[in-house]
Order: sequence, then C-alpha cells, then structure tokens
Amino acid sequence: MVKFGFNRIRGLHVLVSRSLKNKKRRRKNSVKKRRNKEILKKWIFPCLILSSFFGIIPQEAKAEEVSLQNFSEQLDQTYQFPFQTGIVINQQTGQILYEKQADQLHGIASLTKLLSLYVIYDYLANDKLQLDSKVSISPEVAAHSRAEGLSNVPLQAGDDYTVDQLLDAIIIASANSATVALAEKIAGSEDQFIQLMENKLKELHISDYQLVSASGLHSGLRMDGGKEGVSPKAENQLSARSIAVLVQRLLTDYPDVQRRAQITYKNFKVSDQIVYPLQNSNQLLPGMKYETKQVTGLKTGTEEKAGACLVATFRMNQQSIIAVTLGAPSDKERFLGTKKLLKSLENHLVWTRFAKEGSFYNEGHPVSVYGGNKVITRLQYQRDVTCFLPKKHSEDVNVWSDFENSVQYNTEGQLEIKAPLVMDKKVADERLHLSFYENINGQKFLKAPLSPTEEVKAVSLGVQITRKVHETIQFIMSWFRYKIAYG
Repeated sequence: MVKFGFNRIRGLHVLVSRSLKNKKRRRKNSVKKRRNKEILKKWIFPCLILSSFFGIIPQEAKAEEVSLQNFSEQLDQTYQFPFQTGIVINQQTGQILYEKQADQLHGIASLTKLLSLYVIYDYLANDKLQLDSKVSISPEVAAHSRAEGLSNVPLQAGDDYTVDQLLDAIIIASANSATVALAEKIAGSEDQFIQLMENKLKELHISDYQLVSASGLHSGLRMDGGKEGVSPKAENQLSARSIAVLVQRLLTDYPDVQRRAQITYKNFKVSDQIVYPLQNSNQLLPGMKYETKQVTGLKTGTEEKAGACLVATFRMNQQSIIAVTLGAPSDKERFLGTKKLLKSLENHLVWTRFAKEGSFYNEGHPVSVYGGNKVITRLQYQRDVTCFLPKKHSEDVNVWSDFENSVQYNTEGQLEIKAPLVMDKKVADERLHLSFYENINGQKFLKAPLSPTEEVKAVSLGVQITRKVHETIQFIMSWFRYKIAYG
C-alpha cells in the first residue's frame, strides 16, 4: 500500500511540473491560434475543392502491418497447400511462423505414438524402466504384429525384446504392436496406458482431445477390438497446435527421440534366425524419395479419416523448426505439400535481431535506482532479442515496448529498479510488441531480459526515509505552485 501511494504521488508531481512549464506556452500560442483560425476559414474550403478536383489531397504514409494470420493466408493463396490444418513453430522460442486452422480437432493417426513415447520416456527418466529391460511378447501381441495392412515389426510370441529395441521399432518403423507391448509393460493394459497419456496431456495444459488407442489405430483395429461403448471407427484426435506443444516439449525433454527419428534404415533382430529391416516412413529425410536436406525427423501418421499426417523437424537460419501438417489427401501430397511449405517459409521469412546480447537498454541512458548507494545505473540485454519476420517488412516493422505492471517509474519518468542489484542478474523483462509475433502459448510479445551493468548495494532504511521526505517536500511545493498559478 505504501508503494502504491508513492507511485500516485510521483505521477501527480510529474503532472504538476509539466502543467507549470506549459502555462506560458499556451498563453503565447492562443493569440496565434485565433489568427490562424480566421485564415483557415477563409481559404480551407477553396483549397479542398481544388485538391479534390486534381486528386492531390495528401495522406499520411504508414508502414504496412503484417499479422501472422495475413501472412499465413497469403502463403495459402499463393502455394495452395494440400493439407487441411497445420502449424509451424520455432522449437526453442515457440514463435508461430505459419498456421492454418491450427485449433481445429483432427485425426492424428500414428502421430499418437509421439504422446505414447512421452509417457515411455518419462518412465525411463524416473527409473521405472530401463533401456535394457525385457518385454515379453504375448500371443495376442505377436498375432497383431503380423496383421495385414498395419504398420508393424513381426514379434515372436514368448520372446523377450529390450525397451531399446522396441523404441527403434516405434520411432523408425512406426510399429503398432511394439507400442502396445510397451503400453502393457508399463500400465498392464492399453486402456490403462491411455489414462497415462491423458494425464500427460493435462500436464501440458491440453484439454481438447480424443484418445481411443495407444498406437493411433482407430478403435476397431485395436488388438482387443477396442473399448466397449466406443465406435469401432473412432480415431484419436488432437489439434495441430496441441501436437506442436507436445512435440516442442518432447524434443526438449528427450532429444533421444530426435536422434532415433533421423535413422533411415536399421536391422531389427526378431529372433536368432530372423532379422527384419526397419525403414523410416518419413520420406523427407536425406537419402529418401522426397529428401529435403534441412529435415531432421520426425513422424508420419495415416488413417482413413485423418488422411496423411506428418510432423517434420528441420533447420532454418540455424534454428530448429517444427512443422505439423494434417489431412493431406495422399502420401505423395503429404511430403510434397510439407516440403513446399518449408521452402516458402525459407523464402519469405528472415531471422531478425532487435537487440544484441550485452548491448545497452535505451541506448545507454541511465535508469533510476531506488534504495541503493547509487541513484542511477545502466541496464544491458542478457541475450540476443530475435525472431522471424516477413522479409518484406523486416526493415520497417513497427515495434513498441513496455514492462510488466510490477516495474516502477520515478518522477522524471525513468525506469526505477529496487536495490540491491547484482551485476548480470535479471531485474526486469522488456516486452517488445509487433504485429507478426505470437508464440505457441499465446504470448504476443518478445521478452527481452535486462540486467544491471554494475553492483549496487542497498542503503539503510534511514537514508531511504530521508530521500522520500525530500521527494514528498518537492511534490508539496510543486502542488502549491500549481494552485497559485491555476487557482
């Protein structure tokens, strides 16, 4: 409450000071304004008629603002992407580079396995499972692994496979039965494992979804025929945005998934006599049919309702990018459409830096220090402040900045930081607002962390009180001057 009171006083002090300074200027200008008004009345109407006739009425030139929505729509109109919904984000920052119906629920087919993998890797991270743990294959799983028309690796009933082997089968070859085998190992049944998957989605703050299988198969193709009361044709569903959130967190927490997803071919030991070749279904990987050199993974998915789906990771301007495309009409269009999307982003976006790490905030102008042995200091940016922008507008983009409500200002309008200050330790986040920027969490500004360039120690309470008394006296004197001047 005390701080709020002082803030109100400092604000009034600025108002009073400015009013006194401007009083004489207003009186001096009043006569000039009346004279100019008479001139305008005499000439403005004829001038407007002539200007209108010759088409020479001037207009204010403004930098064109480009929003993420406008940019995405322009790309769609130009390139006619074949997928129904999609999103592209920067993996590290979460900045959205493109979106199309990204919040719409859609079938995800085998992209489901990315969520299943998150649960499995959580168990590995918590030492509830080891890479060399043995997983015994039941007759039901073994029979399902040989079902015609399903993506699988043949497994032998009664044989044991390591978690490490089954992870390769899931990530490289999208093996459905390997997913179910691990689900049963962890949770006892596929339905109980689905509950763990739902818990993971809640942890990621994803609430809009439908899950009917651990592998991504529609309910009727499950090994057990599906859960009672669920339509046999029901499919797993998530939005493109939710998948992007999931993948961003998964690859940050468990980069081993990315490493395995880059493998194009690997042999899988089915038994002592049988070796099965694992082939990656992501045809955008280097060396594959639709290879794109920048692509580094990740996962395909295909189902009757979902269509052809893909999550692709790639490098652009030395940044890791995640692209999600759902509902392409064919396998070929899935890859060519996503490849076209990635190429269009490379052509139309540029990595832009607003502030360099170590550079001064506000061109080195000092900020005020409250309660310190120094009354001013300078702040610097703790890291590069960067994002992607459309190339056409990267040089004339309109940017404005502010701070969170917790930041204070002194009577001179300077940013005020409370002592003690430790050199290079963050004291505030500047927020840079620009029309194109939006991240996957809904944040529509860039955060620019600031830290002091020197150490500032706190002074005693007595010194702080003395300073406040002096400041209050200044305010009272300004208030009296204002009352005398304006009654």
